[in-house]
Amino acid sequence: MSPSERQRVRRHRGGLGAVLLAALALFTACSGGSSTVLPAPSGPTTAPGQVWLAVLGSAQDPNELDVPYAALVGSLDEGSVTHVVVSPSACYTGLPSRYDGRYVLGMWDTNERAVRARLDSAGAHEGWIGAVASTCVD
Repeated sequence: MSPSERQRVRRHRGGLGAVLLAALALFTACSGGSSTVLPAPSGPTTAPGQVWLAVLGSAQDPNELDVPYAALVGSLDEGSVTHVVVSPSACYTGLPSRYDGRYVLGMWDTNERAVRARLDSAGAHEGWIGAVASTCVD
């Protein structure tokens, strides 16, 4: 991440920081129980360190994703909110080049079926879905 991107992220850390912190908490506590019942893993899964990501929107400025982020989070149950991210596209390997240099609003899970189940429960439609590896840690 370039110094100017890092400075921009720090200025907007209020909402974005909370999202990243929630995602980090989920990754470190994924062995804990959840009240949400999701389909058992089936179909294509990912290698260790990879997840399935559905990109729901993208923008040059992460603030442009505030409204769609709030709408998405408002349509989800509490257990699914931690599966929503707003991140620089550079934080994921495997994204199409059309997202290069942009921020993405996405929903992730361990396999495609689980991501689609979360999307269905939110009434959301992805612009792209696929297996990615996260390369950023906050």
